[in-house]
Amino acid sequence: MTSIYTDGTYLQANPGWHAQDARWKLQHVLRALEQAGVTGKLHNVCDVGCGAGELLKEWARKRPHMHFTGCDISPQAHQLCLQGAPDNVHFVQGNKTGQASFDAVLAIDVLEHVPEPDLFLTHLESKAPLLVLHVPLDLSVRSVIKPEILETERRTVGHIHFYTAPYLRRVLRNRGYQILSWHYTNKYVECPPPLPRLRSRIGMLIRKVAHVLLPHSWAAWWVGGYSVMLVARVRR
Repeated sequence: MTSIYTDGTYLQANPGWHAQDARWKLQHVLRALEQAGVTGKLHNVCDVGCGAGELLKEWARKRPHMHFTGCDISPQAHQLCLQGAPDNVHFVQGNKTGQASFDAVLAIDVLEHVPEPDLFLTHLESKAPLLVLHVPLDLSVRSVIKPEILETERRTVGHIHFYTAPYLRRVLRNRGYQILSWHYTNKYVECPPPLPRLRSRIGMLIRKVAHVLLPHSWAAWWVGGYSVMLVARVRR
């Protein structure tokens, strides 16, 4: 079945497949794993929906003794993965890991894209006892007031499910997960893009003030622009 991820549409709308965010995302993955107390226990890691694979490549260069597997349904993303991949990273197109098991499986900015999140989580659970998830919190007061924000997310980056932090916690709790670590991220504040327009710069100032002065859970709901990075232990 073709989709925007397999027919080239997504790559055309997002050149590089967000590879520029890999280093920033990896910093938060490593922070979450350290907070969960599992960093030294990982030797074999899989990234499902790895995109261009840059996060795994960065990680593999830092940890040459570890082994990494990345998979993505997109043939265009798979070609990007193969460029400059270290020897301790193996990339496959689609879901061709077979019966292989891993110490941890990552799904970084993937849950909001898949048609059936529940089935997707079941698939991840079969691969590893630990899940590392990064999920955007698209629902906020701002997106309720301006619903076109969600339509833009759907059109430009393919989000078809929208989350708040309480709803995501409920989803994980209902599956019996033990959340080992949980922290908020905000790419717009931590890695701000160039903002030529005055209106955009004012908006960024509001985001930064909220980020500093408010609890991040409040800022995520009232201002928006946040995601959450978490490590969860799978119910066996």
